Amino acid sequence: DSSITNMAVPTNFVADGQQQEFGAVNRSPGLWRSYVYKEVEVVTRDGRKHRGWVYTVDPVSESVVLVQFEEDGKKTVDIVMGHAVKDITVVNENTDSHKEQLDHMFTTAEDTNFSKQDLETRRDELKQWLEKNRLPVQVSGRDGELLSISDALVIEPPYSAESCRSTNEIILGRIQALIRSKPASVQ
Repeated sequence: DSSITNMAVPTNFVADGQQQEFGAVNRSPGLWRSYVYKEVEVVTRDGRKHRGWVYTVDPVSESVVLVQFEEDGKKTVDIVMGHAVKDITVVNENTDSHKEQLDHMFTTAEDTNFSKQDLETRRDELKQWLEKNRLPVQVSGRDGELLSISDALVIEPPYSAESCRSTNEIILGRIQALIRSKPASVQ
């Protein structure tokens, strides 16, 4: 069971024990991406503190999605809107401790019913389709499980349009449309 709570653009952040101004220079997508899978404490402009594991961050609105894992197995999701964030402090750097739970939080049964061989076939067919459409696609990831397009977009298993990750909405939309137009078998 998950519940979603809507809460209230960062001005400060703490890195390596040093509090720094959260200025325009520091608000890069890379900084936002560095918070994913880490436990953080977000202080909002009204003084409230929100603590949880970062599921994702929208680099445009600078909103943070936090997940709290309760002892009874329940999960609570807080969305902290970017305009309300004052400080972000990394509490736990261990990105492996909840990564799998976070990655599978919103997957459907359809996403999880593929064998390893099925996933490899889907990856290879999609790679072939993207190459046929003249996109610079490469297999990446620790186990070759990802498809990357020019460091602008990553496609994760099960290699569907919903499996695309990018901070660039235009690229994301175009690649998703291309994946949706893929024929059942690529020649």
